[in-house]
Amino acid sequence: MHKTIQCAAFAAAMLLAGSAQALTIGEIDVKSLLGERFSASIPVTLAAGEDLTPACVRLEDSATSKYKSVPVLVRYNMQIERSGNKALIKLSTLEGLSEPAVRIDLIIRCGAKVSTSREFMVTQKLADTEKK
Repeated sequence: MHKTIQCAAFAAAMLLAGSAQALTIGEIDVKSLLGERFSASIPVTLAAGEDLTPACVRLEDSATSKYKSVPVLVRYNMQIERSGNKALIKLSTLEGLSEPAVRIDLIIRCGAKVSTSREFMVTQKLADTEKK
């Protein structure tokens, strides 16, 4: 009987842990080249009933970043596109970036239930000047 209770408690804990981590942030996709206006998108997967609004999403300059020497992305525009349990966070700048690398500290906090963050260090590719 004791073993049955332990197994049931373990199963319940696994279910709760799985639902607590339902919001996941995917890999960033940078579309711009060095010197161009920055353009990137970040996919987010949501669980049933979760919502993602612009009020929930922000970029911060994290004091605990392991890439503190890399400049943080500033003066950006953010759009969120939603389709079912998927969302796409689109980031862009109005001016071209001359920095070869930028840091993005993404924080998603939608109430007490949904909170997660992810840090990206992205490098900008050089434009291909060779004609083939």
